[in-house]
Amino acid sequence: MKIPFTPFCITSLFAFACINIASANDIASPNTALTLAQVMSPSGEKNTYLVQQVMQNKVTAKNISEHFDYFPDDPLNFLKQYGYEEIESSFKAIPSTVVDYQTLLAAGGDGNAHIAAGTNYAEHGEEADIDEVFLFPKFAQATPSYSQIRYQSDVLLDYEVELCMRWVDNLEKPEQVGGYVGLFVCGDFTDRAELLRKIDVDNVTSGHGFSDAKSGEKRFPTGPYIVVPKNWQTFLNDISLSTYVNGQQRQQAEAKEMLRSPKDLITMILSSGAAPIWRYEDQDVVLFEGTAITSEQNIVTGTPAGVIYNTPGWGYRIVKSLKWLATFSFVESGPIDYILEEYIAESFADNRYLQAGDKVQLTATYLGTIEVDITP
Repeated sequence: MKIPFTPFCITSLFAFACINIASANDIASPNTALTLAQVMSPSGEKNTYLVQQVMQNKVTAKNISEHFDYFPDDPLNFLKQYGYEEIESSFKAIPSTVVDYQTLLAAGGDGNAHIAAGTNYAEHGEEADIDEVFLFPKFAQATPSYSQIRYQSDVLLDYEVELCMRWVDNLEKPEQVGGYVGLFVCGDFTDRAELLRKIDVDNVTSGHGFSDAKSGEKRFPTGPYIVVPKNWQTFLNDISLSTYVNGQQRQQAEAKEMLRSPKDLITMILSSGAAPIWRYEDQDVVLFEGTAITSEQNIVTGTPAGVIYNTPGWGYRIVKSLKWLATFSFVESGPIDYILEEYIAESFADNRYLQAGDKVQLTATYLGTIEVDITP
């Protein structure tokens, strides 16, 4: 659901954030969810913290790595090693410290092969003219919550805010989704020009073109912390996702509005994900190797309505089809390719997509905020 921009703003860590983003800075109580974040020490070890509060450009947190003398690469390994209850019970015994927000590492972890869902919110399906939820692999290294993406004159760069999920244990069966899972806000940035040129217009839900357009360097910014609820199914009901571009709200939806629940997505992935039926860089690829979704793979659950791209309507298609005939362009291309190239050319000429100097903010309740600067 698109919500109109409200002009009432506050001065905080995010200077152009508006008041209805404030809940992104709220931290869940440890008896509801563990909010974990990591900082790289001077010696090269990853210190895991239990976050308590966000204050301006700092967070107050407890260093559970020092307390347990355990320094894993993935903070979710704490759940494997000690369990939720032991970490929660240690909360009062560990002294608090202050950590610079911008030093927090990417919540997306070290993996670079992820699994994404397309058109998992009804209104986004309408603007994209796709009426079915589908899957595709996304290949990208997670970047931190303060990120930059360089403007490229041959790229139609679009934003998407999404809820990402990474399970503590490998998933071989849908029944295992009830286990502990880390939640974090993430961005899925897309080159719409590449997508439109590679999409299979006869079978859009094959996912062809999506992996190429959404993978690569800087295309996967992730939030500052990863949140592990005691009961993620209930916790999900309280998460709201939003996108702001230069202070104006573009996307907003509740995570519970997903058409396919996370369990449904896992069922879909496990049913066909091991088959090499997707395409990336002209190669057949799978969603996961072997028999399980690994604990290094993030599930990117889909974006709400409000992205820049809207599928051209029938009026536009008819006008361009007539132009295709009148200019004898049928000698060089078919009507669909011609219409798509016309849309791409007009989008570049009109600067419809993200431009150098734009600031994109992606937020989610309890999961923090991502700040992305589009640089020259």
